[in-house]
Parts: sequence; C-alpha cells; structure tokens
Amino acid sequence: MFRSSRGFTLVEVLVVLTMVSMLSALLFQGFGYMLATYDRLQDRQSREFRESLAAGWWRDSLEAAVPYYESPLRFAGDDNTISASSYAPLWESTGIPSEMKWSLEQDSGELLLVYTEPPMEAVVVQRWERAVNAAFSYLSEAGEWQQDWRPERDRQLPEAIRLMVQISDNGVIDTMVLTATVPIRKSQFVPTTDVLYGRE
Repeated sequence: MFRSSRGFTLVEVLVVLTMVSMLSALLFQGFGYMLATYDRLQDRQSREFRESLAAGWWRDSLEAAVPYYESPLRFAGDDNTISASSYAPLWESTGIPSEMKWSLEQDSGELLLVYTEPPMEAVVVQRWERAVNAAFSYLSEAGEWQQDWRPERDRQLPEAIRLMVQISDNGVIDTMVLTATVPIRKSQFVPTTDVLYGRE
C-alpha cells in the first residue's frame, strides 16, 4: 500500500503569502517613517547646533570687549553694526586685543549675521530665512537700552549688548534674543606702547 503524503494546500500557501506581504508592508512603512523622523531630527539638531555655536561666538567675543580710546579699536555701535576690540576674537590668538566687527546684512531675502576681523575676509556666522526685523541694542549705565553707542557720548563699554531677531513662521512672530553681558570696566585700556612712549 502506498502512504499518501500530505502537503500544503493552495489555500494555505495563499494565506501564508498574504500574511507575509502584510507584515512586510507594515515593516517597510514603519521603517520609512522612522527614517523620515530621523532625518527631521538630524536637521533640527544640526540647525540648533549651528545656532548655539554662532550665539557662543557672538557672546564670547563681545563679553571680552576691551575699552579703547583709539578710533579703530574703540567700542561703537548702532542697530546694524558693532565695531570693537576683543580679547576673544575668532581668528586671532585669545588674549590679544583684536579689531572686530559684527553686522546684520540682507542677502536675497535672508538676514545674515556677519563677522569681520581684519585682515581676514568677512564670514557669515548665522542665517535667518524668515526674519522680519533685527537690531542690536546697548544697555547704558543708567539701565536703559539704547539703539546706538557712541564713545564720545557714552562710557567706553556698555553694560550689555542685545541682539533681537523677529522671525515670521506662518504668520506667527517669534522673537529670538541673544544677550552678551560685558564686565564693567570703568578705566580705559592703555596700550603698552603708550605706557612706554606716551601718546602722540
């Protein structure tokens, strides 16, 4: 007598194939969703890192500002530009007073935060795509924020410098504020050459 071997029926094979295809579709959909979420997270993390780095450079250079009376190195500013000398420049060695300049500029609808340190070329430190308004302001000794800082009128250094950027996101205005607190230095910085040879 022959023993009949029982195999899979066509219906069972179709059921298994249907279940495998459904599981594969769910896995691929979840994998695609996970990759898209990962890409968004990486983009956001990269953007926030660049913003944090730019804010750190801005604060460090301004908080190390040096009170100078000489024209190219003394602290002066308006709502779009800050020129000063700093103990913490981006390119020169730390601890050496170096001329620097921060400025806000427009380029093809983008707001740029630009850093210049002669003789190096200007470099764009930060970009904002949907900025509607931005300005520097300066805290006086009386505790008032001013739109400009003139060394012939004001003290050598402000108490603090503030950068306010307003960004429009789908009609909603979001305000970003960066503040650099400058150590109070009542006396002017006197270069070594002046101490040795006097001022001309």
